[in-house]
Amino acid sequence: MRAVRQILALAATCCVAASACYAPRRSADAGDKLYIVNQSGASITVVDQARLAIDTVLDLRTLGFTANAKPHHVVVEENGAYWYVSLIGDGRVLKFDRANRLLAQLELETPGLLSLDPVHDSLYVGRSMTAVNPPKSLGVIVRSTFTLVDEQEIVMPRPHALASSIDGRFVHTASLAENRIASVETATGRVTLSVIAGIPRSLVTFALSPDGQTMVSAGELSNSLLVFDLRRPPPLQPVREIALEGKPWEPRFTPDGKHVLVTLLTKNAIADVDLALGTVVRTLSGRLAQPYSMLLRRDGRYAFVVSQNTGATAPGQSGHEMHAMGAQEYMSDGWLTIFDLRSGQVHSTLMLGAGPTGMGAAGAR
Repeated sequence: MRAVRQILALAATCCVAASACYAPRRSADAGDKLYIVNQSGASITVVDQARLAIDTVLDLRTLGFTANAKPHHVVVEENGAYWYVSLIGDGRVLKFDRANRLLAQLELETPGLLSLDPVHDSLYVGRSMTAVNPPKSLGVIVRSTFTLVDEQEIVMPRPHALASSIDGRFVHTASLAENRIASVETATGRVTLSVIAGIPRSLVTFALSPDGQTMVSAGELSNSLLVFDLRRPPPLQPVREIALEGKPWEPRFTPDGKHVLVTLLTKNAIADVDLALGTVVRTLSGRLAQPYSMLLRRDGRYAFVVSQNTGATAPGQSGHEMHAMGAQEYMSDGWLTIFDLRSGQVHSTLMLGAGPTGMGAAGAR
């Protein structure tokens, strides 16, 4: 609680220096960079979204990190000036600038997903699904000074999915082990727990609509897409649950907020869900092998989909159990599939490193 109050005070101070604080919103720019981490390869692939080509590959070992660094997730400031990476194996969170220069780093046990507060100078850090017994807390970092203020306790096991509300009032995280969501009120640090009745869902990731009023999460074990109305204060309950197939993993909204694309881990496909109809209106396939992370370019023209290429998932095995087996189990190189969303066809593919996981780009939510 003390941590969040401190961050709000620091945020007000840091904004005096415009170059040091969080980035203001700006118009869409197809030239934004896309950053993809290769978890088993200790590297980061940087893609130019305008050219749809690889710009460079950063080898973390040349920056002093180990071959077991395990970069897991990336988030990028709204204007692309800074970007942040979590390293599970080395227990670090890193800050880079637009020129890919490492500016700062700090220690944090098994960092996983990251979320930028769009209002305050805060970076929230979840915990890795590969950790045997991860801490029941969120790391809270002041972005401008890149200091860990404290850790926000979350009273539930294996917090993973992570999203900050568009107004900066809440940060939401979900448990992989239980049907629970914890919503932290950033002004007070008060935590509200939401319990979702019924069968296990295993909510892996969250996505917010462009207007911030709707949040969705794919239930990997329930094969469903859960829809939440964020206009209602926590506790949260799904206002709709849409049936899917193939272990849905990561959802993303289209720029108009009317559709949600969802990666289907074992079906090797992408489901295009019309939220108003509550149905899958088309399925995208082609050159996919365990599609994991996904982002849409800001203009909505292309979908970027990471294929992990790890081999078949065993019957009854969840995706997060598969990834928890260890880096030696998924050393194959993955690739990025670029879909043209106008035609629904594969535009091209780009080879990545071993075990690619998360990706980030400016403006992605």
